[in-house]
Amino acid sequence: MSALQKVAAIVLCTIFLSMVLATILVPAPYTRQFRDVLNAGPSAAHPLGTDALGRDSLSRLLYGTRVSLLLAPAAALLSTLIAALLGSAAGFLGGWFERIVLAATDLSLSLPWLFLLLTVRAMLPLDVPPMISVVIAFLMMGLLGWQASVRVICAAARGVRDSDFLLLARSSGCKPARLLLRHVAPNLRPLFYAQFWISRGIYCVALKIFPRSRQIRCGSCRSFSL
Repeated sequence: MSALQKVAAIVLCTIFLSMVLATILVPAPYTRQFRDVLNAGPSAAHPLGTDALGRDSLSRLLYGTRVSLLLAPAAALLSTLIAALLGSAAGFLGGWFERIVLAATDLSLSLPWLFLLLTVRAMLPLDVPPMISVVIAFLMMGLLGWQASVRVICAAARGVRDSDFLLLARSSGCKPARLLLRHVAPNLRPLFYAQFWISRGIYCVALKIFPRSRQIRCGSCRSFSL
């Protein structure tokens, strides 16, 4: 392991430990408002300052990191599973099924799913707990984020469709479902892993692109921005 890799590992471990120990490390609850220090700069009481509502930025950063690191892998896993199923089947079967899957993929890529996601989140009732709102957002990301991976996996499956080991398996009487699950999918496993890790990184920062247009109010003096 090189020196740069060691530094990266230390930074990642530090972030993970900070997320786990957020309850102990934070100077104040993430929903508590300090109305006398709105938009304050870094200080001893608030190492990263406060936001426009007087909430501690460090507390919100650590709790937000916890949510992202826990839910992003789930969304990435969901989108990767969908892409693996559709892409592998389309590349292996070919013909009309492949054309339909690729046409649906192209159509999905051309639609503004970001605006749909924002619309759905804006339509949620104001009394929905913040965690449920975030879970819905990541669930929609997982359901709508499979398109690019499908084309990559389909191309790889098409490349192994006429391989010698598949011809031998067909001659042995293997059914298409067994060929797909026992022969094609295992050979595409490294690609599945790559698509999962790429999607995971994207979903970790996905919530940062959403504007702070929604506040879920909890009581008269507490709110949680999404």
